[in-house]
Amino acid sequence: MFYRLKANYALRGWEEMSWVLVHRPENKERLLTQEMFQILLLCDGETELPEACLDDAMREALNQCIKEEIVEVLPEAQPMEADQYYRYYHNRYIRRVFWSITGRCNFRCRHCYMDAPDAMLGELSTEQAFDLIDQMADCGVLRVDITGGEPFVRKDFWQLIDRILSYKMTVTQVYTNGWMLNEHVLNEFERRGLKPEMDISFDGAGWHDWMRGVSGAEDAALRALKLCSEHGFYVSVGMCIHRGNIDLLPKTIEKLRSVGVTEVKTAHVDTTDLWKRFSEGNDLTWEEYVDAMLPYIEWYYEAGKPIESLELGGIAAMSREGPCEMNVRHYDGTDKCLDCYLCRPTRWSCYITPEGRLLPCMPMTASPEQERFPKVQDIGLRQGLMDSYYMQFVDSRVKDLFAANAECNSCEYRYDCGGGCRAQALAADHDLMGCDRDMCRMWKEGYVDRIQKELERINKKYDLL
Repeated sequence: MFYRLKANYALRGWEEMSWVLVHRPENKERLLTQEMFQILLLCDGETELPEACLDDAMREALNQCIKEEIVEVLPEAQPMEADQYYRYYHNRYIRRVFWSITGRCNFRCRHCYMDAPDAMLGELSTEQAFDLIDQMADCGVLRVDITGGEPFVRKDFWQLIDRILSYKMTVTQVYTNGWMLNEHVLNEFERRGLKPEMDISFDGAGWHDWMRGVSGAEDAALRALKLCSEHGFYVSVGMCIHRGNIDLLPKTIEKLRSVGVTEVKTAHVDTTDLWKRFSEGNDLTWEEYVDAMLPYIEWYYEAGKPIESLELGGIAAMSREGPCEMNVRHYDGTDKCLDCYLCRPTRWSCYITPEGRLLPCMPMTASPEQERFPKVQDIGLRQGLMDSYYMQFVDSRVKDLFAANAECNSCEYRYDCGGGCRAQALAADHDLMGCDRDMCRMWKEGYVDRIQKELERINKKYDLL
């Protein structure tokens, strides 16, 4: 009897993560047991597997694979497709690459990390971008999220998408201002079998044009959101909170709901150099942001849960299903945190700037310290993911921060906050191992306790637990 891995599966492995089953086209990964991995290696459509030759563990694994429709039974030999066979990548596993394909933009946002539309960080040529995509494939990258600048300003946008798809990588998210998002664009995605999540900012009813620096930006965003909803594209909306729109969340959500939006996330505007120059008095301190957002927790439930989910960035997350939860980054209050990674999200993803620089996250582009990190075209993506200044940071632990930062090391809350966000520390003090002052205030001024007590009250009052 012959057994073959079904066409929508492939076997892959990376350093410290050797036995993985990839389910296409979404490229969802599944860690395998040794027995299941071994049996799937034999399910190539060419190797005959007499049941008498299988021990109990392998027979059980085979039956499980058949039951889950991972493999199919064949009466005669029929080989798999070439790229389904096991491939091992000599680099660490990256779940996704978050890639700014350009620094150019058709908007003039007052808080831009990379000073678009002046394109401070430029963009790679088509040939350089192709080479970067080739390197992603050679490192086993499964998913690519696209952002800018504004990604649709690139004339070779669809060439880049097609290059990504040619390696059976997938595009999971596209971040856009919505101005250039039209029926043709969505049709082109659908023609390629893609329906990425569309992330479109909307910074408050009546304030979006001001924030984005372009007349008509608000109408364009609403039009794009409605169009995505009509085509069945999932959309997520981010709202930057400042002094001018601080009271407009209910009105904004109502307007967004009318065009099919189901998920909204708020965020405190990061203090970039541009925002310092162009906020026109609308900047908020972190404390003012938290004070303003806390009442919206109860508002969400009093208003009848008007959208499926509302996340108040750095504070709490509410949804129609389950309790409201705190999303302040924290640890368990013991020294167990010392061996935790300094920035957990960077273990599974990386950010690549328009000029090809490998960074832990996009906000770091706002700091000149980004130049300490390598460019992919200088050292190659594989080396960047294995032996580089970038990897030194990714592998850093909380104890490394405390060793370099006496103030954090002596703080009574050090085992709770773990030092906070490195991008925030870098933006404030140009020090990767500096203090995240917002997180300092969250703990020292009692905001974390205040948030926790409010969530406990709300969960009890509305019987959410």
